[in-house]
Amino acid sequence: MYILLFSLIVALGAGLIYLGIRKHKKLPAVAGLLILISLAVFIWFMGFWAEKLWFESLGYSARFWTEFFARLASSGSFLLFGALFILLFTFSIPGMARTVRLVLSGFGALLGVFIGSTQWQSVLRFFNRIDSGVTDPLLNMDAGFYLFTLPFIDTIYGFLISLAVIALIVGIIASLPRGAHFLRGEYGQLQDETGPGYGSGFIIAAALFLLFFSAGKILGRFHLMYAYGGTVSGPGWTDHHIRLPALLIAAFTGGAGAVLLLIPAFRNLTGKLSARLVTKRLPREIHSVLGLYGGVAVLWFMSLLFAPWLAQSLLVAPNELTYERPYIGYNIEYTRKAFKLDDIREEEYPVGGDFTRQTAEENRGVIDNTRLWDWRALSSVYQQFQEIRLYYEFGDIDVDRYMINGRGQAVMVAAREMETSNLPADSRNFVNTRFKYTHGYGIAMNNVNEFTPSGLPELLIRDIPPQSDIASLRVERPEIYYSERSDSHVVVNSSEEEFDYPEGDSNKYVHYTGDGGVRISSFFRKFIFGYLFDGTSFLLSSYPTVESRIMFHRNIRDRVMNLAPFLELDGDPYIVLVNGELRWIIDAYTTADSYPYSDHFVNDPFNPESEGPRTNLTESLSGLPRGTNYIRNSIKGVVDPYNGDVDFYVYDSEDPIIRVWQRISPELFKEKDEMPEDLRQHVRYPADFLQVQGAVYARYHMRNPEVFYNQEDLWVRATEKYYNTVQPVEPYYIMWERPDSDEPEFILMLPYTPKSKQVLIGWIAGVSDPENYGEFIAYRFPKEQRILGPQQMETKIDQDSFLSGQLSLWNQRGSNVIRGNVLVLPLNGTLLYVEPIYLQSETAAYPELRMVVLMHKDTMVYAETLDSALEKLYAAGPEGEAETGQSKTITAAASGDASMKEKQELIRQAAEAFDAYIQNTGSSDFDAAASELRRLQKLLNELTARD
Repeated sequence: MYILLFSLIVALGAGLIYLGIRKHKKLPAVAGLLILISLAVFIWFMGFWAEKLWFESLGYSARFWTEFFARLASSGSFLLFGALFILLFTFSIPGMARTVRLVLSGFGALLGVFIGSTQWQSVLRFFNRIDSGVTDPLLNMDAGFYLFTLPFIDTIYGFLISLAVIALIVGIIASLPRGAHFLRGEYGQLQDETGPGYGSGFIIAAALFLLFFSAGKILGRFHLMYAYGGTVSGPGWTDHHIRLPALLIAAFTGGAGAVLLLIPAFRNLTGKLSARLVTKRLPREIHSVLGLYGGVAVLWFMSLLFAPWLAQSLLVAPNELTYERPYIGYNIEYTRKAFKLDDIREEEYPVGGDFTRQTAEENRGVIDNTRLWDWRALSSVYQQFQEIRLYYEFGDIDVDRYMINGRGQAVMVAAREMETSNLPADSRNFVNTRFKYTHGYGIAMNNVNEFTPSGLPELLIRDIPPQSDIASLRVERPEIYYSERSDSHVVVNSSEEEFDYPEGDSNKYVHYTGDGGVRISSFFRKFIFGYLFDGTSFLLSSYPTVESRIMFHRNIRDRVMNLAPFLELDGDPYIVLVNGELRWIIDAYTTADSYPYSDHFVNDPFNPESEGPRTNLTESLSGLPRGTNYIRNSIKGVVDPYNGDVDFYVYDSEDPIIRVWQRISPELFKEKDEMPEDLRQHVRYPADFLQVQGAVYARYHMRNPEVFYNQEDLWVRATEKYYNTVQPVEPYYIMWERPDSDEPEFILMLPYTPKSKQVLIGWIAGVSDPENYGEFIAYRFPKEQRILGPQQMETKIDQDSFLSGQLSLWNQRGSNVIRGNVLVLPLNGTLLYVEPIYLQSETAAYPELRMVVLMHKDTMVYAETLDSALEKLYAAGPEGEAETGQSKTITAAASGDASMKEKQELIRQAAEAFDAYIQNTGSSDFDAAASELRRLQKLLNELTARD
């Protein structure tokens, strides 16, 4: 219907224009043109008005109009300047046809509209700029200049260069015979003579282009303050002493050349020089420009390229450390500032302690919250037991902490989201996807380390409707209309009841009672939303009423980005339960690529083998814009899954970028203290932010320029064998007690090893608890001690004959062994390593915990539960530590478990039988192979009976 209606209007407008042209009447042609323009404006207006209604429904209409008027003012200003610039320039070309002049001016105006509408953010930042309080060490400009002023000037500069290029092209055309006639509108005349004055436009354009391009050399001095490509990011010795002065010289010579180009006598001189070197068939104006441009190019080459290369090759390169030492120091200082590493708690972590029963008791809050559930394994369990119906799906599983029975408890939680694409094909119709299946329902939650006897999680919140035995964990508002998977729009409170949740053989239905979405309160709104979304089906549907609401931008990331497009979003939003209601929390960052002397992320694949003092950060971090050299986790976004309300809380009031945006849109932000206290208890240090800071700290913990230059102490992320694949350890949340405290804290931790080594060198952590939120901690291990890394624990598991035999046997019995994350737990001056191992049958869709491996120093134990493994570690005692450097595995015999000893002996015999079977098969001794196979079957049957 929409296509038919708009096609008729287009046909009417085009017909009137054709009629007016054919009968030479202006009125029909003008009327037809107005009809077409009005249709285009109306189509744009429908999208504009829908977005306006969406912002208004969230209470952020001021934010909408701020952007609208910023785009309008910016586009209008650039439009006028572009049109006037080209228009004034065209008057330098005599006889130009009026139509050509208007077309060229219109092209300049369109370019201005494009640049103005896309650069509205830089315009707003410039007019609301502030100082940061940090100045660069060479030019003494505040960092705010690089963050807010320079990007705006770059926009102006780019626009001027673009206009100058247009003028230059037009000038070249005007200086050629055929081009001149074309610009005059004399399309049929091809005389060779163009008449006097036609080269003047080209001369003016060439002078303007050279002037603007020379002004860019002034900007180049500031760009040099964060350029990367040398020994460090930012100017080195050659840049400071050669390039910075040379850029001033280049700007002066280029500007002088632009002025001289306007002097006829000077143009004659450069024209003659060019004519001798280039063909004489070109017009003399082009020769004049070529001669001048050639001279400027030679001067610029000598000053900007040759002189710096000569100084770098003859002076700096042979004595690089001596010359570059102060500039490396600047790079270290400002990079640490840019990534918020200048306010860091750095200490040496003592690791001489023993792990005893007393150690465990003193750190009971840490031990009881040791995460044994891996998120992948848990995700499979949730899918099988908690998705309930095929149209539900769980998103990411997140780690958080809750007060349960008066104690802080680490938990894992996931939201049960609606996924209508999982409905049967016949059910994925307009009514079901828009009016019926509108929302997800509830969450699932479990302790991080509690299991049923069958190896499944002990659920704190389960089923539909959500059930919990703990009063503080009861979900009173389980409906989830806004989530990570809500990528389509829905209509609520319509005449059609919404599916709420399944109940036995029937379903529960509901009418939405909230105020989320935009009301469809009139036919005009219905017409607009029909055009934008479902077309005629929506427009003619009888289900929407004047009380109905249409929900769009329901994906929480999309929702936040529409409100704050100047933020970069964290990759892991998480859902929390507060006072019976659900909330999404999503971390957001301010970033920049122009912070002086700071290193840049180039987003290439992580390459731990890169050599030399190059500072470009090469760790691949998804979502981080290429070239980022400044980041702050300034915002915590909170989204209501029921109403869709969005709140932005400022968590770093010292960040100059967010302070500028607060000046621009004060209604958008709330202070950290305004966040409800219960919600504040669930704020986490984001993993993406710690990974960024960790990648920087891995290099920039070296503060001595000489050590940094030689990369003597480069760190890399520790690796582990995760799901049978060796990969870098991901940041993980744990409960932890500081050495001087007995109160557990919720932190995000990441261990590091030296480059090309597997021993631990240190670890970093971000504190999440409200009292110390945002504190960044870095612990180093004593270099004279050998501290095992996660990968070395994995190696010891593979080398242990009994344990590796058990894992191999499980893999050969129709099951898959899954190795979870290795957790390194700092406890009272020592380290405890924990790795859960799961078993998944090939006929089952979910894994079960079958073993927990613990390691302290060189002593490794394993058992079916954490408590059993701890008992074995206690039994080993301090004397069990391998002081001679030889590892000791505490097996069943060491702990008095005779049954386990017998199982291990059967495993050993089974492995022998299997090896003999393979060997006999290879040598074609099939009788012996059959005998070994029967022995293997008998041993496996006996093992199965013991299980």
